Amino acid sequence: MKRGAKLSAAFRAPVWVPVCALAALCWGGGWALAAPAVSPPASLPISPNEQLHRMAVAANTLSFEGTLVYLYRNRLETLYLQHAIEDGRVRERLVSLTGPVRTVTREDDEVTCTLPNSHPISVKRHGVARDLLHSQPLDAERLAGHYRVAPLGAARVAGRATDVLGIIPHDQFRYGYRFYLDRETGLPLKTDLMGTDAEPLEQVMFTSISLVGSPTDAPPVSPALAAAPPSSTAPAAQAVSRWRFGQLPAGFEQIMHQGATGAGPPVEHFLLSDGLAAVSVYVEPDGGAGLEGETRIGAIHAIGGRLAGHRVTVVGQVPAATVATVFAGVRFDGTGATP
Repeated sequence: MKRGAKLSAAFRAPVWVPVCALAALCWGGGWALAAPAVSPPASLPISPNEQLHRMAVAANTLSFEGTLVYLYRNRLETLYLQHAIEDGRVRERLVSLTGPVRTVTREDDEVTCTLPNSHPISVKRHGVARDLLHSQPLDAERLAGHYRVAPLGAARVAGRATDVLGIIPHDQFRYGYRFYLDRETGLPLKTDLMGTDAEPLEQVMFTSISLVGSPTDAPPVSPALAAAPPSSTAPAAQAVSRWRFGQLPAGFEQIMHQGATGAGPPVEHFLLSDGLAAVSVYVEPDGGAGLEGETRIGAIHAIGGRLAGHRVTVVGQVPAATVATVFAGVRFDGTGATP
């Protein structure tokens, strides 16, 4: 099945697909350590930037398992997550506990999604694409131009004390977040994806969680990494392409381009980001059915159409206005110059 047809079919699927699509299309990011995942002294306040770094480190150094719920538009899914660190490698397995058995697994740079009566779909992760626990460090200074990062109080989740951290967008081109960070470990025990109306679009929350080992079992982190974690939006080496973006929503920039590789129809993949939100653009020769117009599953919006003899699909966990603006800015110049 071609990528465009896969996307078109996915956007007509039932409630499980928002979780699976988010994981399979968007799960990933660079895995970097910023600071030890241990509780700081109670007398020392933690800045929002330190909290963001601590959240990423916890997901990269702690092994745990637990039950969580996913809520979207009054539809509820119960899931079981196993998150293991083995020899410095992150392995995760997410299993549905309601409805047919469905699983998402991740090991290093590959994510595999298995739905009932279908072949497993495996994809590679790229750049700043989001994972379930937001394990890639976020830079509060980098986000400051388009988001406000602020403490929002405290709460209890899964019987544990958490500090609530908000990432609040300045405009309609990006969603916001509320992270409920475990006070002991820094793990996000609850995540609210906030819409442009400041109401939750999706919520993921642990109802129970069990740590494997102690938070102090986290491996040591080099001082260089602790002082200066790598930027989550450092541009990767760009392949040659005949496609351009005439305009992008403020703050978004191209950070990755993957040229056509392997067997089958050539598909180019562009990844755009503002440091938090990520949008993928797929371009392939026009050869049949695919996504036409706008659609959505959960908080993921997509738009597809034809341009210069090709099919263009834009998809991301962003508002509809963002994918529409990106799609409108796609240009074909035919020169083959490097972007």
